[in-house]
Amino acid sequence: MKFILEYKYYYKINDIILIKYWYNRMITPVKIIDKKGNKFIISHDITESRIKNAPNESIKSSDIISIFRP
Repeated sequence: MKFILEYKYYYKINDIILIKYWYNRMITPVKIIDKKGNKFIISHDITESRIKNAPNESIKSSDIISIFRP
């Protein structure tokens, strides 16, 4: 039971994570810049991302694939 409670707070601000981008279904790394309630505000403006001009967006934790490990 302890694992379930800790897993809820696994992702933190400034972590780089992988998501599937909604427009072209490409898996891309993004950076978490803020947390609002149960949602994360992400930015595509990092060097590892191939999508540079996408706006910041809010996602749920279920939309996150994993943490990005270069």
